[in-house]
Amino acid sequence: MSHPQHTYGGPPQTPYNSAGYAPPGSHQQQQQAPYYPPQQPGGYPPQGAPPQQYPPPGQYQQQPYGAPPPQQQWPGQPPPQYPQGGHPPPQQYPPQGAYPQSQYPPHGQYPPQGQYPPQSQYPPHGQYPPPGQGQYPPQGGYPPQGQPGYPAPQAPQAPQPMPTPPSLGYDPNQRAPGDATREAEALRKAMKGFGTDEKALINILTKPDPLQMALIRHTYADRIGRNLEKDLKSELSGDLENVLVSLARGPLEQDVATVRDALSGIGTNEDLLTDVLVGRSNADLRAIKYAYVGKYQKSLVEEIKSDLSGKTEQFFVMLLNATRPEPGTYFDAHSVDADVREIHQATQARKGTDETGVFAVLLGASDAKLVAIAQAFETKYHTSLEKVIKAEFSGHLEDALLSMLSKAKDPVGHDTEKLLKCLPAVENGKADIKRLIYWVVHLHWNPPHFAAVKARLKQKLGHDVGNQFRGAIPPGDVLNAMRQLWNSA
Repeated sequence: MSHPQHTYGGPPQTPYNSAGYAPPGSHQQQQQAPYYPPQQPGGYPPQGAPPQQYPPPGQYQQQPYGAPPPQQQWPGQPPPQYPQGGHPPPQQYPPQGAYPQSQYPPHGQYPPQGQYPPQSQYPPHGQYPPPGQGQYPPQGGYPPQGQPGYPAPQAPQAPQPMPTPPSLGYDPNQRAPGDATREAEALRKAMKGFGTDEKALINILTKPDPLQMALIRHTYADRIGRNLEKDLKSELSGDLENVLVSLARGPLEQDVATVRDALSGIGTNEDLLTDVLVGRSNADLRAIKYAYVGKYQKSLVEEIKSDLSGKTEQFFVMLLNATRPEPGTYFDAHSVDADVREIHQATQARKGTDETGVFAVLLGASDAKLVAIAQAFETKYHTSLEKVIKAEFSGHLEDALLSMLSKAKDPVGHDTEKLLKCLPAVENGKADIKRLIYWVVHLHWNPPHFAAVKARLKQKLGHDVGNQFRGAIPPGDVLNAMRQLWNSA
């Protein structure tokens, strides 16, 4: 199939209809609370605003060729059921019913109004509620004292939010409706015979969203009778192989492979572990754990224990329990104050550091509560929580804790800084190509968030990042692939 050429840094013009599957739409915000703070720079929703989301079931609609994609909104699906901290047997995903079955129409049949399976949303970001609103009780809202001889009245129980479902592409049983035979055949043609048509591979694999990529993988195996990832690995090498195989895997398998790479060989790449695991929703962490067991027949937690040691090992093991409070979980000022005192007692108020105490507070709080804790800590002790972490921790553990706090406060700013660390400061400077590829591929799966990150990056640098890209990646197929991904949002 043919694909239009994009200007590097310009808006994408992607006619998905010509590909035989539905076009990805822009994402609208889901109403979650009546109040949001002023919008932050960079065009991304403010801290506490609802996340960008995918369209709901049955709303994945066809558009005429060349027409702009519709505004879409995908609310979450019923949450999957997982045992806390548990692992399924090797090569076994959660039991039937934990994930809804994907809906794959008959070959050659494209529904006029596609019944996209129930979709999950990217995890909502935290919100620090204003006085008298949100998650804190109103003035005088605490239960009154009981009369003599009578028990005190019970405070009403705050409703618990539904667990956040996995992000788009983190349910291995879901794929887009439609027919991807053209893409499957074009991919095979690009790799069959003498030589490889790298340009065709790039044009096909940089376009689909996570569920469309899952459909292409399934169709390639079903119609061609081959494994797409294995074929790409046999035809490609180096950074181009890394880019295109990461795309073909989809976001879940990309994360699983990246974690495996971080744990393989001599030493452990804690930076990659932090990139993949810190700041993720409980559902995404569980999906990664299950997929890791299914692919490698080994428990990710046990692999972490064998590769890491000390408090860094303890932090990642506690993180992988995936039991943090869900977004929207009620908390009050008393619990925030108690957590602030606990962190102070574990750090500044003692000789040495009680790392476990700090982990327990941070991993026992939702993103919204982390923001509240950080603000209350600075108000009470006249120093930022970030400064305390830098003074009390070091190395990769310090980076992981700061990353967790940064992601809760400002997801766009967090990911912007991650990208900046991968890029060279000046042309021909040194770049971390492996992490740069991971982050660009990872971000492109969520176009609205990626667009906000790019806007913040341009605002921060005062110019587009073209020079940094050219300094990091030599001209050729790899640069072409990365440019197409960069222009996808």
